[in-house]
Amino acid sequence: MWETKIVEIRKLVKESIKGLSYEELNQKPSPGEWSIAQIILHLAGAETRFLTLALDSAENEGGRSDSDVDLSVFDDPSQKMIAPIEPSTDPQTLDELMKALDESRSLTTHFLEKYTKEGLDRLSMNHHRFGNMPIWQVLELLGKHEQRHLLQMEDVKKRIR
Repeated sequence: MWETKIVEIRKLVKESIKGLSYEELNQKPSPGEWSIAQIILHLAGAETRFLTLALDSAENEGGRSDSDVDLSVFDDPSQKMIAPIEPSTDPQTLDELMKALDESRSLTTHFLEKYTKEGLDRLSMNHHRFGNMPIWQVLELLGKHEQRHLLQMEDVKKRIR
């Protein structure tokens, strides 16, 4: 299910930023918040980290996990979360942002070409926030994470226009 949803969500992310000016992409709604460009860089960086961890764990046949972790924290946008790595504040062009999204997605594509849920058979990876989780659940993590930030980007667009 999430194998398909992540493709749809990424398409929505890309559509959301098409047509935005350089200024709109890089404008912060307030000093302590991220610009849309920073959100996109965060998404690309997180996908790279998530999938590198999943691929490494699958290659090394990490531990075992008998149950999924609870990712409902992503479903409540009012619940603030602190990113472990802050995205760059350097201004970005639309082309640079699209390239970052495409490059990070190449890892996900590689993962989906190489592995199946059944093939990973409850092998786990260790995530910094969620602990020991099934490797295959990385797709749900990725999808929920991008959905959450897609809502954030829509909010930022309203506030900067």
